[in-house]
Amino acid sequence: MNNLFQIDTPYIPNEKGCRLIWNNDDGEESVIYLRHEDLLQLNEILSHDSTDKIELEDGVSSILVNSDTTEFFMANTKSIEIETKILKEKVMEFLTKHPDA
Repeated sequence: MNNLFQIDTPYIPNEKGCRLIWNNDDGEESVIYLRHEDLLQLNEILSHDSTDKIELEDGVSSILVNSDTTEFFMANTKSIEIETKILKEKVMEFLTKHPDA
């Protein structure tokens, strides 16, 4: 399955953090909201080419960053995977455009 991936600002104006958005070939959209703290932690891991696990606010969902792929495990849905290299590029690009995210 080919997914188009992008990072965008939250729907709420002046809200910190971001939305990670996957658009599937079949027109379905998957969106993960990251709080400001989670976005900063993800950027820290990616900028050091590290591997780590980020526990999200709900206590059930997590992000597992590996050298080749990053997996998003969300409550009540199947996991979503992306190449870590692509995620790193998109996060850096987003934070360059939105340094206060």
